[in-house]
Amino acid sequence: MSKYLLLILCAVIALPAMAVDLDKISSQEFLDLLRRPHGFQTWGQMSGRIDHERQGSKKTSSSVYLATMFAPDRMISQVIVDDKQGYTISQTFDGAKSGTTVTPMEGSAADSDLLGQYGLRAEDLTMSFIYWDFVKELPRETITFRNCRVFVLTKGDEYVRLSVNVEYLFPMEVRWYKDKFDENAVAYRSLKATKFTEVNDLWLVTRLQLEGPGWRTRVDFTKVDADSRDKRLPKDLLRDSVK
Repeated sequence: MSKYLLLILCAVIALPAMAVDLDKISSQEFLDLLRRPHGFQTWGQMSGRIDHERQGSKKTSSSVYLATMFAPDRMISQVIVDDKQGYTISQTFDGAKSGTTVTPMEGSAADSDLLGQYGLRAEDLTMSFIYWDFVKELPRETITFRNCRVFVLTKGDEYVRLSVNVEYLFPMEVRWYKDKFDENAVAYRSLKATKFTEVNDLWLVTRLQLEGPGWRTRVDFTKVDADSRDKRLPKDLLRDSVK
């Protein structure tokens, strides 16, 4: 049985196949499994392109590099855009004490927010929202023929509506809301995983589509590698600076 590694630009989650019925367990049990670390080192390295379109403006594009290394107690990722701006993102796994830190990389341009121009934030890139406080579970839905459980989570003044594939335990769609969430709330942005590639028994998300009012972004990773073997760990996986 293949392992499943989610490298969603923003996210890397590796989970082995489980002998539990993900369709029947409680909301909290499901979220606990989604959030849990695994007991072996896994890494992924991806590069590609971000294309962005906004009403009234010309199409813009940038190169993007994503690297992630999972250890039993933490995940460390790097995202670099156009070799100009980068972030190191660390996610610790310690139950209620789990936390996310985002640090600009050495050499990053400080006069602009390249990720923000594409509708992204650094803290999205490790799916830190899966650790937000549980509000409720909504009725289940089907996305591209996949059965999904749907959760509302919150942090501060933000909410997310998170649709998670029941079979393989990975997010299919995420929607963000400001200040409140109810049946009349309108998302100010959304993200969908639409293309996947298998590398060394690990599944990587290689296309993402993001949308918001008047704009849309597509992320395509065209060069990918991943493994759970230390001997294949690339020397340049995590970089000292953006260049």
